[in-house]
Amino acid sequence: MDNFAQSWLDIQCKVITGCCCALLLMIEPDGSALLPLAQWPANSKEPLELLTISQLALKKGVSVINQNVLAPESDQQAFDYFASPIFIDTHLVGVIAVKTALQSEQNQQQILAALDQGKKWLELSELLTAQPQTGSSKDFYATVVSLAAACLDQDTYNETLIALITELTRQFQCERVSIGEVKRNHAEIIALSNSANFDSRANLMRTLANAMDEAVDQDRIIVHPPAKQKPGYISRAHLELAKKYGSGSICTLPLIYQDSTFAAMTLERSEENPFAPATVLLLEQTLSLLSPFLHLKRTEEQGLPYKIGSSLKKQLSGLFGLNHLGLKLSAVALILLLGATNTIKGDFKIHADAVLEGKVQRVVAAPMQGFILTADARAGDTLKKGELMAMMDDADLKLEAVKLASQQQQIAREYREAMSDRDLVKVSVLSAQLEQVKAQLQLIHEQLQRTSIVAPFDGVVIEGDLSQSLGSPVERGASLFKMAPLEGYRVVLNVNERLISYVQAGQTGALALSSLPEQHIPLTVEKITAVSRVEGGNNIFRVEASLHNHSDLLRPGMAGVGKINAGQKPLLWIWTHELVDWASLWFWSWWP
Repeated sequence: MDNFAQSWLDIQCKVITGCCCALLLMIEPDGSALLPLAQWPANSKEPLELLTISQLALKKGVSVINQNVLAPESDQQAFDYFASPIFIDTHLVGVIAVKTALQSEQNQQQILAALDQGKKWLELSELLTAQPQTGSSKDFYATVVSLAAACLDQDTYNETLIALITELTRQFQCERVSIGEVKRNHAEIIALSNSANFDSRANLMRTLANAMDEAVDQDRIIVHPPAKQKPGYISRAHLELAKKYGSGSICTLPLIYQDSTFAAMTLERSEENPFAPATVLLLEQTLSLLSPFLHLKRTEEQGLPYKIGSSLKKQLSGLFGLNHLGLKLSAVALILLLGATNTIKGDFKIHADAVLEGKVQRVVAAPMQGFILTADARAGDTLKKGELMAMMDDADLKLEAVKLASQQQQIAREYREAMSDRDLVKVSVLSAQLEQVKAQLQLIHEQLQRTSIVAPFDGVVIEGDLSQSLGSPVERGASLFKMAPLEGYRVVLNVNERLISYVQAGQTGALALSSLPEQHIPLTVEKITAVSRVEGGNNIFRVEASLHNHSDLLRPGMAGVGKINAGQKPLLWIWTHELVDWASLWFWSWWP
């Protein structure tokens, strides 16, 4: 029994994913103490830490999980602890405890299911030792261990099936053993003893598949010929297999995992060697223990689409089954919500950053080359027409005017003397010089008048501050100020290129400024520029709009957020169209 328990525990630990250590304890017949029957790893002290959870499971009489337990080492790795009691005819006889790496909730349930399946080995072994059988319990242990070892030594699912049917053929003296998978409610032969290659369309394969279907449909083991005159089940396909291919004795067993038949096995013997009830019982018990491993091996080798489909099928079965009421209500609510949002329409509004500008902007330029003397205005000032904005230094111009005035007097005196001397040539020359000096003097006077820079109209200064540039030189025509009138504004909306296709001239909307967030000023789209610019990593189009019934508190340069009404759209489309457009573009860019 000790050797069998250690072999059983070794197999159990190989089946469980992430197993670190395990301990199998049996209760003494008098119930006074626990007897350690097997541990894994065999020569390690690590399984001793499972004693506490083992005692807890024995005390409660149910499976126990202690999850996310931090290890005392410095790395603070987390582990999960499992313990499951072992019963023989409702009598508590022992406990199996396992320590694994941190598992998900789904994996935890699978580990408990694997422990429940594995405990049947021990339960059956105890039952077999208590019942008279044709073979000894030692033969049973040898059969089970040899079959399990043959399966565990293989790398692939197909190799596992070949090893299993080969070992079954040897252990039970069969002429032929075949395994079929249940696909779309019909068995399909996938492995046949003594035959590496076979045609699934052959008559023998179809007949074997029919026999397996017969057992799967009736959900029971079928033996031919039956031990009784009226066995209580239909075996026509088995009778046909026996007549056509000379199979004297046939036994077909469904392979079940979690209340679902995933495969079936047919064993054929000669007529002189029928399947006795003890042999059928041994086959049933052995295959019931190996079925979880075969199903797990098969699932691991399935492709990703199959795993996704299986998971989806499982979720849908939970959704439409009798259980998981909360999941079903949540799904129904989600479907109703999606249907409602896809039916109900709302206002589709395009959001964009906005800046307020004056409809007219005028540049106040330097009238001549010179130096800044005074600066009375700056950006943000509201001025009346003709109000002084800045003064340019006129000292040089005044000196030049004095100089030209003295030249004019001198030339005028010389002109009078030439007139008295009747020197016509000199009179003509001095007359031209006199006109030239008068013109220069007039130009100087006009420049002196321009040194005072005044507001050209009533408005606000939106750009320009010369208070920090007094005495600095300026060139003629240099921009000193920018002014905009207090009436007549336009809004510039910076619309992202992803949304520009929904904007059209004439659409209405509203503007909310940062300084006046409680006021929503109506606007109308007037013009859409056809050229974009890059701003903040995005392509931006300039959209101009006019305002209606605006407040007197507005000033050019104010910023805010504008919304443009782009019509009625379903709510679901409004909430998801940007994500859908991005996903469509990304998919198209990667599609070959």
